[in-house]
Amino acid sequence: MFILGLAAIVPATAGDVRSHPNPTHGYADAVARAKRQIAADDSVSAAGGSTILLTHGVRTPRAVVLLHGFTDSPRQFAALADSLYAQGDNVLVPRLPHHAERGKDASELARLTAAELCRTGDAAVDIATGLGDSVIVLGLSVGGTVAAWTAEHRTEVRRAVVIAPAFEVAHVPSVLERPLVNLGAHVPNYSHRAAADTARPDRDPGFATHGLAQVLRLGLAVRRDAERFSPTSAEVLFLVNANDRTVKTAPVVDLARVWNRRGTAVAVYEFPDSLALPHNIVDPINRPAKSSAVYPVLEALAHGDHPPGWVTVRR
Repeated sequence: MFILGLAAIVPATAGDVRSHPNPTHGYADAVARAKRQIAADDSVSAAGGSTILLTHGVRTPRAVVLLHGFTDSPRQFAALADSLYAQGDNVLVPRLPHHAERGKDASELARLTAAELCRTGDAAVDIATGLGDSVIVLGLSVGGTVAAWTAEHRTEVRRAVVIAPAFEVAHVPSVLERPLVNLGAHVPNYSHRAAADTARPDRDPGFATHGLAQVLRLGLAVRRDAERFSPTSAEVLFLVNANDRTVKTAPVVDLARVWNRRGTAVAVYEFPDSLALPHNIVDPINRPAKSSAVYPVLEALAHGDHPPGWVTVRR
């Protein structure tokens, strides 16, 4: 019991969560870097799991980065990527580290670190700077946390759309969040493997406690750094879901207030409970009929437009 108590109070390290920018030098360089990443992904990823790049052959007014969620893959955002591309945007959907690897399952996610997620965010923004005049980063869950991190650390980001970020787990008292993150990082990993879907070999159903602890550790780092690294050039649009049973909304509202107080343009929107949306609002395999309501909201926020009036504004 003493050992468990010690593990709970010893801080879990997130590694190096600073930004190390290396922006591309124009469109050709951006495409070359993206293609190298796709080639690297193709050598290890399951079908449908590689980084997605959609370009019009030239630099466009907007370059949109889409960051997928924990246990998912770039395919999660394929339909939204196609829609944004059809509206004139260049679009990049990077694969997060250790996700969608061929022949692997959720236990592989135990290797994930907060530092790796930051490097993925850095690399995506580096490429996007060459793809478009304005860089927009949109992410869901852990992808939302990384999107918030890019807004905090990369001045090239014009707009961040942060959807249901993985700051705190639902149904866990906030006072226990940090001790549980510490505990999850220090004790041996536990992986839960759910039944695989043969139609979606790019998904890793289940979870790994070490990887999940690192995801939450990055969320803690983003909130810890909010006073020091408030976005100075980015507009931040949070989107939460009143029916979300996976992550909490309160930490999102708290962070928005901190950034708003420090002069960042911030808004918090919320899908109503009546839509009965799951945490994963993006993937069409979860409530395909609701995509017609969700996607126009995401597109509007990505382009800096007001969402439909039925989307609630949180204060």
